[in-house]
Amino acid sequence: MSSARPINEPTPTAALADASAIMQAAGRIWERIEAWLEWIGDWLNPILVKETRQALKSRQFSLTFLLVLIACWVVTMGGVALIGPGIYYSASGSTLLLCYFVVLAFPLTIVVPYSAFRSLAAEREDNTFDMLSITTLKPRQIISGKLGSAITQMAVYFSAVTPCLAFTYLLRGVDVPTIGVLLIYVFFGSLGLSMIGLLLATLTRQRYSQVFVSVLFIAGLLGTFMGAIGLAGEVISMSYMFVADVWFWIGTLALFTAWATTFVLAFFAAAGMLTFNSENRSTPLRIAMLVQQACWVGWMGGIWAYETYDLNFAMFMVVMAGLYWFAMGSMLTGERPEMSQRVKRGLPSTALGRLFFTWLNPGPASGYMFVIANSTALVAILVIAVAVRSLIGTGGTGWPRGWEAICPTLVGWGYLIAYLGVGRLVIAALRRVTTVNMPAAVLIQLLLVLAGSGIPSSIQWMSVELRELDYTYLQLTNPIWTLHYLVDAGLPSDAVALLLLVTTAAICVVLLNLPGVIREIRHLRVALPSRVADDELQLHPLPAPLPTSPWDDAATTSN
Repeated sequence: MSSARPINEPTPTAALADASAIMQAAGRIWERIEAWLEWIGDWLNPILVKETRQALKSRQFSLTFLLVLIACWVVTMGGVALIGPGIYYSASGSTLLLCYFVVLAFPLTIVVPYSAFRSLAAEREDNTFDMLSITTLKPRQIISGKLGSAITQMAVYFSAVTPCLAFTYLLRGVDVPTIGVLLIYVFFGSLGLSMIGLLLATLTRQRYSQVFVSVLFIAGLLGTFMGAIGLAGEVISMSYMFVADVWFWIGTLALFTAWATTFVLAFFAAAGMLTFNSENRSTPLRIAMLVQQACWVGWMGGIWAYETYDLNFAMFMVVMAGLYWFAMGSMLTGERPEMSQRVKRGLPSTALGRLFFTWLNPGPASGYMFVIANSTALVAILVIAVAVRSLIGTGGTGWPRGWEAICPTLVGWGYLIAYLGVGRLVIAALRRVTTVNMPAAVLIQLLLVLAGSGIPSSIQWMSVELRELDYTYLQLTNPIWTLHYLVDAGLPSDAVALLLLVTTAAICVVLLNLPGVIREIRHLRVALPSRVADDELQLHPLPAPLPTSPWDDAATTSN
């Protein structure tokens, strides 16, 4: 007699059908993953493969990697020999961890960033970048590929030193979170330095200028290396206190926010320097600046509320943001005034879009108004902070109070607007007779501030009658002396007069810049030429029409 099959037991045919369905689902998932990997490969592969081959086969990388291995061996053998028999019971991991970190930090903070800098600088010096620029690769792909090569080199160094770091945990005195924090910090630090190196490599093509930039970059990398060693020593010596302190993690998150926004800004700037002049290189940078200011205001506002609404901290936030916008404004006001037809095709077409997004368009006048809008928003934020503090009634009774904080801020706002506006007018006048590039425009803005501050100071110091005075109206063009006088004197009697003079001068400078602003506002969106539209349609054809109803699907299947 045949035994009866249990009711719930699947038949072999059903089991095979279930296995086939699972295999088909897994196949579809893998096809999606493969398509995604293929897209990533198409995005990075040409430059990534080229740079990785050149970097890993170079003598510089081979020698550095060999030295890293020898250094790890020396630290291991020497450290164990110096510790001696006490290694069985003493907590000696922290000392060896610092030594291993020095070995790892040297290639990651010096060798890898400088290699990224030279990889792009050498192509621009030897004019091989011109051949690369006429390919279908976009500038962002070129920068991404070189960053990918730097990450590959970092991974090789990590693979050599990370086992040694794990060995220090076995020697006690070191916890795993401390090792993880050090590895994360040095990785993102090396990636950020590599991005800065790529940005510096795009600034100039002249060989002598590249040498000068190279020397400055090496000096900065050496300073960063020494600073990283000092920071690692502090983290290792107070590891348990750092890990247990919630403010350490909050500070790490804030630092990562600053790193991420600066990295994106530097990435777009480097890609923009490699882009043709007919492209829109300014809008991504301005959006990144807006995001960076929003993150700065958000973090500083949260800390300000935690610090019981102290206006000293609020003024610090506004002052640092003002310096940031002077640096950004010096570059924005040095942009090319011409707007290509390609850029005009992407201009806002609606009235509402032109109202809110015109200041994101490239151009020195729109950049000047962009800085005015952001700096004015900062002043408004400080006024709101003063109002919140007065309503809540906290924050102490010391300096500064409401008007003592608002007056210097408004004066600083006036100096920012006035100097950037005068610099834009000077640059526009010089461009009628000669070419003024971006570095020259930044230098002009800096020289104007130095002249406005240094000449009155020299005159007052050389005068017998004026030398001993705290402040004279001769220093009206000196923002440093004037702001120091307003803050140090605690709202002097002539504060209102200084405020009126500086803000009036700023408004007059804005009015002088209005013709340029109006010219850039009048730029309208142009239609895409039919020839270009046909070429784009051939390169990117429209997708096949999909069925819109079950009946369409059935008809398609039957056919």
